[in-house]
Amino acid sequence: MSPMSHKLKGDVWSVDIPEGRGHEQKGQRPAIVVGSANGLVTVIPLTGNIERAKFSHTDTIEPTDENGLSSTSVALVFQVKSLDEDRFIRRIGRVSGGDIERIDALMADLLGLRTR
Repeated sequence: MSPMSHKLKGDVWSVDIPEGRGHEQKGQRPAIVVGSANGLVTVIPLTGNIERAKFSHTDTIEPTDENGLSSTSVALVFQVKSLDEDRFIRRIGRVSGGDIERIDALMADLLGLRTR
């Protein structure tokens, strides 16, 4: 796989999320890179199930040539995950600056972080 330095914040990758329980996202799906540390890459999983946009800490992302998504997707910020490099299959594209700003704000709210 490519080095972690090539996984930049805002990149959209197809990832393989390990088997979860209950409502946890799992399986091969697109995800947005939001950071990396200590050998893991942190992502926000996406779903094509638009009904999930009703949950708090989600953001709807429309498909563009730049992000490479094939349909409207919901970023499940409340399901932020850290994954090993081996779970990354291929880079799909990159979300817009506005998308990543909204995701950052949702993560800050989810984690109770103060922003300036």
